[in-house]
Amino acid sequence: MQVSRYKVDEVIKSTHGKIFSCEFIKKDGSLRKMVARLGVAKNLKGGKNGVSNKNSLVTVWDMLAGGYRMINLSTLTALKVAGVTYEVV
Repeated sequence: MQVSRYKVDEVIKSTHGKIFSCEFIKKDGSLRKMVARLGVAKNLKGGKNGVSNKNSLVTVWDMLAGGYRMINLSTLTALKVAGVTYEVV
């Protein structure tokens, strides 16, 4: 199934904290696969979050690394939510 870059944010937010996987291009140009989820409040230290509507970043909890990571929605290539695989176009 294909989804536009503008709808990807809605698809990720529709998980409501359930686990999803994604693939994106990192800043250095390499491909990254991640299993993540939203809404994790563990290990918060009160630092500043760099996410805003302008930079199209989403903060998620990386299940395999056990830490917070940011996904850049403009470099997202694939997303799998609730067994449905989305190709980002």
